[in-house]
Amino acid sequence: MTGWQLVRSGHRVRIEPMERPPGDRPYVSMLAVGLCGTDVQIGAGHRGDVAGVLGHEGIGILHGVPGGDRMVVFNPVDVRNQDSVLGHSFDGLLRSWVPLGPELPPGALQEVRPLDPTAVLTLCEPLGTVLYSWELIGRSAPAGPLSVGIWGAGPIGLLHARRATDQGHDVELVEARPERLAWVENHARLAPVRLSVTGHRAPRPLDVAVVCAPRPSMASAVREAADTLRSGGTMVLVTALDAAAAAPTFTDATVGRVRRHNVCGGIDPELGLLKAVSHEGKPLVLTGHRGTSSAQLRAAESVLRADPGGYGGLITHELGPEDAVDVINRRLDGQFRAADGSEIVKVVVRFPDGGRHG
Repeated sequence: MTGWQLVRSGHRVRIEPMERPPGDRPYVSMLAVGLCGTDVQIGAGHRGDVAGVLGHEGIGILHGVPGGDRMVVFNPVDVRNQDSVLGHSFDGLLRSWVPLGPELPPGALQEVRPLDPTAVLTLCEPLGTVLYSWELIGRSAPAGPLSVGIWGAGPIGLLHARRATDQGHDVELVEARPERLAWVENHARLAPVRLSVTGHRAPRPLDVAVVCAPRPSMASAVREAADTLRSGGTMVLVTALDAAAAAPTFTDATVGRVRRHNVCGGIDPELGLLKAVSHEGKPLVLTGHRGTSSAQLRAAESVLRADPGGYGGLITHELGPEDAVDVINRRLDGQFRAADGSEIVKVVVRFPDGGRHG
């Protein structure tokens, strides 16, 4: 029986056939896989991750384990070794079948219940990371409604915006592309927020800044966010912040290390909320994390079930493997429009019948 995999080739992906794993080892038949901003950065060569197959946001059917088949989502980061990441350091989910093994043990999977449409469940993992970030914000920001700025209107930024508005916060979405802001304005059910173009926002102080910008834009996004925050405000680093990107803003260029102290649902009370100082002398609290937890994935599933239509509006392109190649490669080339001119926000690749196609 033949399935499909989307394999990296230079700074693009191509479709290749694959065979189902041997029947004597557990595997997951993929139903749907989401493409995230990190996948795009890896595929475009902005990161050095070595996985030949991208993807860590997925929903599938687990086979070959006691208790029978079950529907599962994935926690991509290994709690034992946070440098072992599904779709980053080893092959990911953009394929019909994903074998379990030492790098991807059963403990990395979280059982979920079916939902219509199935594709919405691909948002469990990214939404789980959003819930994790808001747990961290709860440790550092004052109680009550907050003024929140979110830098980056990619899928993760939009999920943050939706979560923040659901909690009653005053939310501003800051994005470099006016075209993306226009799309958001036309999809207000997803996140009814105020919109600003990067570098042109009104001088309104914020309690919290959530920075979801792509890696090449992190230096400028962090600079603008730090300038905007009140003294003592909280900055969440969703994207990794290396020393070169941190140095123009912070007196300590290694502040991005804070993300490594909160892993797979854990919160380090001493090192996971870092006191940082800008070059202008403004004190801030920096935080961030890697991975998520079973509890956060369960909570994300519950949130999605409460409004599958609202969250499903984030998915703009749901395609089979062959049709998805062109849209994914457009994103890897830095484009945001499909061949029909539609805005590419969230791509989900469907694998028919959980990979059981020949």
